[in-house]
This record gives sequence, structure tokens and C-alpha cells, in this order.
Amino acid sequence: MTTAQVKPSPPSSIALTPRRIVVIEIATLLMLIGLAVWKGLIPGWKILGTDFPNYYVAARLIREHYCLDRIYDWLWFHRMANKFGVGRQLVGFLGLTPFSALPIIPFSWLPVFEAKRCWIVCNIAMLTAAAHLLSRQSRLSPRRTWLVVLFAVIPLRTGFLFGQMHILVLVLLVAAYLWHMRGGQILSGGCIGLAAALKIYPAFFCVYFLLKRRFSALAAALASIALCLLASYLTVGRTAMCAYLFQQLPRSLQGESGNPFLASLTSSSAMFHRLFLYEPELNPQPLVSSPWLYAFFYPLWQATLAGIVLSRLRGAFHPDRREALDWSQFLCLLMFLSSAPASYQFVVLIAAAVPTIHVLLDEGRRRAAALYLLLYIAACNVRTIGVGHSVSIFTPFLYLKLWCGVALIAFYCLILGPPISTVSLKIHRIQTVALALGLWVVGSAGAWLHLRGMHPGGALPVIRSDAAYMRIDPVSTNRGLFYIAMLEDGYRVQSTKRDFSEVYGGREPATSELSFTSARSGENVWIEKSSGTSSALIHFAAGKPATSCRIEDAETPALSLDQSTLGFIREDHGHGSLWALDLNRCVDSGATGAVRLAPAAFDVRTVTAGDEGTFLIGAIYRGKQRVFRISGGMSPQLLAEGKGALDAPALSPDGKVLAVRELIAQRWQLMSFDLSSHRWQQLTHGDCNAYAPSWKDDRTVLYATDCMRGMGFSTLASLGVSR
Repeated sequence: MTTAQVKPSPPSSIALTPRRIVVIEIATLLMLIGLAVWKGLIPGWKILGTDFPNYYVAARLIREHYCLDRIYDWLWFHRMANKFGVGRQLVGFLGLTPFSALPIIPFSWLPVFEAKRCWIVCNIAMLTAAAHLLSRQSRLSPRRTWLVVLFAVIPLRTGFLFGQMHILVLVLLVAAYLWHMRGGQILSGGCIGLAAALKIYPAFFCVYFLLKRRFSALAAALASIALCLLASYLTVGRTAMCAYLFQQLPRSLQGESGNPFLASLTSSSAMFHRLFLYEPELNPQPLVSSPWLYAFFYPLWQATLAGIVLSRLRGAFHPDRREALDWSQFLCLLMFLSSAPASYQFVVLIAAAVPTIHVLLDEGRRRAAALYLLLYIAACNVRTIGVGHSVSIFTPFLYLKLWCGVALIAFYCLILGPPISTVSLKIHRIQTVALALGLWVVGSAGAWLHLRGMHPGGALPVIRSDAAYMRIDPVSTNRGLFYIAMLEDGYRVQSTKRDFSEVYGGREPATSELSFTSARSGENVWIEKSSGTSSALIHFAAGKPATSCRIEDAETPALSLDQSTLGFIREDHGHGSLWALDLNRCVDSGATGAVRLAPAAFDVRTVTAGDEGTFLIGAIYRGKQRVFRISGGMSPQLLAEGKGALDAPALSPDGKVLAVRELIAQRWQLMSFDLSSHRWQQLTHGDCNAYAPSWKDDRTVLYATDCMRGMGFSTLASLGVSR
């Protein structure tokens, strides 16, 4: 009797053999490469995008030795961009560090398109270097390393498309991690310092070094940051550095470097802004309008996440798998505590994902590695669901990317476990809770001090919905309120009563309008239009076609009260000079006979009409910015000076009171100055800025304010002045 031979069953057709896994990985890799080229590299090669021109213009200004006092002024920066051939799109340097322009200086000798293409090539090289370093340090195969890298689809696409700086930050963070794991504290700290000079969030790795007792790395990071600050100071000057450190940086940390209510933002700052803070245009219906609740809950959220992560960090350094996970977890925390992260910023999650996935695979935890990969892909590529101004109790659940980040942090906490022995665990938890409470108290106090007194005046109810990102330079006329609006396609003069283009014909939609002046009647308007590589002033009359009277190389016009003389500014490398033109000489053949009024020692920044044929100027003279009165044939006469810089003078219709803006505690505040009694009165007090005052009548001042809005993204408001 023979025993039946049992034949082994054939392997399942869907079994993932090592060979099939390799084939799938290669196919996926090729697909991701094609996607990156199709959606990122090719479009980025053809268009400028929104971010690279900002760095390029700043680099050109530095290289050509411009005075950079106003580098964070939207309109001035756009005017300079126009001179460099970049003026056909919105540009601005708000929220960016002065040091971040320095890497682009070598490319600033090229035209902007060629410069961006060279920057894209450099980004490809830097991304390759980052992947190579991560593969060597983590010992994950190059193929799988590149898979992890290219799964950051949207961050890489937007990074190449916009010409951003974050791939350079990624390389520096990868280098810092490599040296950290190899014991090179000085080099690790130096890389962190350089990354922090480009983007602020890497600076918080100083806390990591402190907790890990890596004091040499901490000292190197602080020294590197100090050297970068010194380099920035020597490059852009004292005024620009103070503007960044004391104006831009605090508002950026508060989530106000851009529109803080933008529904597409990922940050928890945007979520809590929408839930608890009222702004009549950007967030008219919050869930509960309460700055106090914002100051309570937002810092509590930050302190809770930070406390959870810190409770899992091991308080000592050992170059092992636990250290790789600690570093990666801390980097994820910084990403999702960031006050206003953009999509391209999440490219740095690559530096956390590669070491984490290698550790999990090396320990045989394939399901955990797969789950982490899914969370990483989601955190990089999902978006916040935008529903306009609608806010409800379900609004927090629309911040999908943010919750994916929270899930990543929770994942680390689960796989890491307690960092110390059971005996010391209670003490460690007490220390972590105390630290989190301290962060909460400090954060709440800072948020409340920032938000109190944010509504010194009501927003003008006459401003229509014009889809403007920013409004500035209000002027009251008989034909309505005129102002400059930042629109999607550039800057335009707008009116509250009728479409400005319908009344004043001959306006070219392709050019930006950066300043204007008008008679009280609103019949005659002079508009500064960007033209080629300079600005020109053009005359428009209500109901008539544009005249041929055109003043080249001129900006910031001011029409005298009798409408006989036009004052304007001409700039040379950021230094302004005051000129005037008798309008009787402005005939069909063009403008002739303009004369310079202010001596060369006066750096003129703003000009407005004074009384009796004079002009008022805000000018820097002998190192201080003050207000002067000037007319043809006379030297500038000091009219007003304050403890801080004075600018943008505006004389009341009765000629008795001067409205100006003054720099007080590094915030531009509105002031009134009685010319007879010489009495000063401060009109605004918030932790925000007031710009461009003008008079609606003898007792009402119009101005622009960025209170409750992004830094510099001002709207218009009015304020009564007691006399």
C-alpha cells in the first residue's frame, strides 16, 4: 500500500515575495518621480511663483547697496521689485528673516527667471544630498529612502513651484541630525543655528540640546545664531534688523505674519483665531467672540502638546534607536506647533520620517512602519477644508493636516513609552507638568497682553467688499473715499462710491498703482503707475480720458491745496528727494521744469499738502525721522519731532492740528499735534500698527490699521480726535 503523496499547494498569486515588493517599490518610485516633475519642476521652471521673487528682490537690494529701512513695507518693496522687472505680481518680505535673502545673492546677478531656474537646480542637488545623508545615517536603502522623500508630494511640488527656502532648511536639519548622532556637537549646533537664521522654528532645538545635556551643541547653536544676526545687521542695517526682531518676529510667533483667519491654514493658531477672535471682514462670525478664551485655550493647546512630547524624551544622549526617535518626535512637534506653516514647510518632515521608518523596520515592526508611513503621507498631503467665514463647533475637525500631525505625535508617544525607570517616573512627570504649566502661563499672559486694546477705532462701514488683501492711504473726497487696495493682480486705486475705472478712464489693468493724490473735490487725481523699471505720475480727470501729462521717475505725489503745484519724491537706492512741478508747465508735450526742494541731506519718505502752498514731509535728517514744512525757495523748517520716528504728516482742514504716525515701543501709533499749543495726544495704543493718517473732517481721522489682522495687511478705520 502506497501512501498518497500530498503535493504542496502553489503559492498564492497575491503573495508579496521580496522580488514583487522590489517591483512595486520601483514602480511607485517612478510614478512619484514623474509626479514631482510634472506638477513641480516643469511648472516651476516656467513661472516665477509667489515666493522666490521675494528673496530675489531682497538679494538685489542688498547687493546693490540700497537703504533697507523699509524692506518690510509692502508698497516700497513692490516699487523696488518693479525696478528689477518683478513688478507684475505681488511681492513682499513680511515675516521673512533678513538672513534668508543672503543665499540668493549669488543668483541676483541674473535676471529673475534665470535666477529661479538656477535655484531649482540647486534645490534638486540639495534634496539629493539630504536623501543620501539620511540613507547613510539610517541605513535605509536608497530606494526606500527616496520613496519616503517623494511621498511628500505637495510640499515638494509647492517648494519647486514657488522657489522656497525649506529644502535648504531640510539639508541643514539632516546634517544637524547626522552630526548629533555621530557626536559632532559643534557641527550639529552650527547647522541648527544656520537653519534658525533662515526660518525661526529650528531655533527651538536649543531646548532639545538643553534637555539632552548637549551643552556644546547648545553653545554652538547660540553662537551660530548670534553670528547670523551680526551678518544680517551688517547687511541690512540697524533699522531693518530692529523692524524684524521687534515688529515682524513677535507678530509671526502670534500667527499674524499673514491673514490669521485664512481657512486653508494648517496651524492651530488659525483654528483658535477663527473660533474666538472677531474681525468684521475676515472673521465676522466666530464661534464665541472672546479674546480671553483665545488667550486661555490656544496656549493651553501648545503647552499640552509640548508637555506630552517632553514627557517622552529621554533626558540623556545615547546614539541609539531611541535617540533617533526622540529627535524625530521633537521635529514633528515643531512642525505642528508652528504658528503659520505653509504647505512647503512640511518638506522637513522627511528628516523625521526616514529615521523613524528605518528604526521600525529594523525592529521588525512592519505594521507600525506602515501605519507611520500612512500618517506621514497624510500629514504632508491633506489640506484643511475651507468653508469661507462659516464657523461652528465642527470647525476644528476641518483642520485635517493638523490632526494628522497630532496623530503622528501620539504615535511617537505610544511607541516610545516612558523614558526612565519606574522609580524616577513620578518625579519626571511632576517636572514635565510643571514645565507645561509654566509654558501655559507665559503663553496666556503674552497672548492677552497682545490682544487687549486691539479695537481703538471702528472699521469704516462704507468699505465695500472689494476682495482686497490690504487697504491703505485713505483720502476723503466729494466723490467718495479713495484708497489703495492690494488685489490679486496688483495694487489699484479704489473708490467707495463708484467703480474708479468708470469715472477715471484710460487706466491700464496690467500696471500697479502704488500711490495717488486727489483734490478734495475728487475731480483731479494723480496716480503713480509702475511702468517698465520705474514709476511715473499720470493725471486723470473725472469723466475725461487720461491726459498726456506724465512725470517720469516719480512717486508718492501730493497736490497743493490750490492745485497749482504737484510735489513728489524721486528715489536713489532707497534715499528720497523732494521735487515740485508747476502744473501750468504740465502740457500735452509732457512735464518739464520740475525743481528739487529739499537739500540732499534730507532723506524724504512721505509728502503731503500743507497750508499756503507749502508741503509737509516726513524725512530723516541727521539720523532722526521728523516732520518738516517746506516750499519753493525756503529751507525745510522743523514742524514736529517726537521721541520716536515721525512719518506721514496730515494737516487738518482748518490747519490747526497735525496727524502723524510715531514709532512707539516698535509699533506705529497714531498721534495728533496741536500746532498752537504744541500738545501731543496719542490716539491708538494697541499692539499693532496704524498707517497713513488723513482727515475726513476737522474732528475725524481716517487711517489704515492691521489690528486683529496680519502684520501689514491693513484695512481702513476712523477715529475721533478731541480738540
